[in-house]
Amino acid sequence: MKRVYFVSLGCPKNLVDSEILSALLYEADFEIVANPEEAEIFLISTCAFIKPAIEESIEVILELAQKKHSGKKLVVIGCLVERYKEKLIPLLPEVDAWFGFKALPSLCRWLKQPFLPHLLLGGSGWQQEHYLKRIPSNPFTAYVKIAEGCSNHCTFCTIPTIRGRLKSRTIEDIYEEVKLLVAQGIKEVILVAQETTAYGIDIYGRPCLSKLIQQLEKTGATWLRVLYAHPRRALPLIEAFSSCEHLTPYLDIPIQHIDTQVLKAMGRGMTQKEIRQTLVQLRKELPEVKLRTTIMVGFPNETQAAFKKLLSFLKEIEFDHLGVFKYSPEEGTQAFKWEDRVPEGMKEQRYQEVMELQKQIVRKKHRNYIDKEQPVFIEKLEEDCVGMGRTPWQAPEIDGQVYITKGAFSLGEIKKVKITDANDYDLIGVID
Repeated sequence: MKRVYFVSLGCPKNLVDSEILSALLYEADFEIVANPEEAEIFLISTCAFIKPAIEESIEVILELAQKKHSGKKLVVIGCLVERYKEKLIPLLPEVDAWFGFKALPSLCRWLKQPFLPHLLLGGSGWQQEHYLKRIPSNPFTAYVKIAEGCSNHCTFCTIPTIRGRLKSRTIEDIYEEVKLLVAQGIKEVILVAQETTAYGIDIYGRPCLSKLIQQLEKTGATWLRVLYAHPRRALPLIEAFSSCEHLTPYLDIPIQHIDTQVLKAMGRGMTQKEIRQTLVQLRKELPEVKLRTTIMVGFPNETQAAFKKLLSFLKEIEFDHLGVFKYSPEEGTQAFKWEDRVPEGMKEQRYQEVMELQKQIVRKKHRNYIDKEQPVFIEKLEEDCVGMGRTPWQAPEIDGQVYITKGAFSLGEIKKVKITDANDYDLIGVID
């Protein structure tokens, strides 16, 4: 039995790939170990969406390369491979093999061979049988990939180059996977794709996310959650939120910016007026739904006036959760060749201004929860408190948490927690 040290980097979509591959490794009699010193094979699932992710991937590769001795193999898979392909071989000779996404089903077979291919990109890719074998890394929460790739071609984004065009899975296949996950004890199912609201366009001729959610209501999942909803296709979700009791009152809807000229340059397909109308309508018809967004500062030609317009809009809408990125020029995208780039110092200043504004917004919102009860999905034990969990309007890893300082519970339970205090992003409460 060969021992594998497996490192998974990047987003939830990458995590799903890693969970499927972990199951295949176990099935093929490999042992996944927690200590690299015990392993004969180092396996790294990489991210390459933006420069910091690339740097992290390369850092991990080089770190493990230093531990490579006595016949150990170093294998790299994932986004870095798809983005740079054969360019990687001479740049990182420490790596024994590079595998693209389509080649992953054959990886276990290759790892048993005496020799590995330098680069393997072709293959069938994941099939339904692979999704049904995956081993969730969390006993209560699972990400479910409803589609792969993206056909939007935003001018700053590398996803179409890395993951290809939109390729949706069928409603029947996703239903079967979720039903199995629920039977295994999963309570929270989080739907992910590069753009969830584009789901179904390629195979059904129209967006079908609401229809999918309505079907998944029948699986027995306690919580259903949606990430990565494009504002251009978000309004049809009103029907799903209105009719599905297990759909959490939470919508992740990245707007990226609000200035019409910046949005046009980004290739987002919407104007300032259209985004505002969408968000106002969502708030009006779904007042209980908490909104999360992602924005980008420092895009080429983002003037000070455009940035101030963005700040003003954020004050007006008051998103419940917000993530902000500093624009990173990525090779292979349309925007990479553009001039009039915003200086790094100004990007950082704008980033800090947005973060400070959002802290103020969240502080105000959190005060409204004090002395009120919230349902909390309890998922961890912490040394300095009794436990930790999340409300229905907090997604794992990207939003705040609820720290529970008193009360009785079991992991995986959803309990009423009385909120007693709050800080910038987290809540503190007790179970009576």
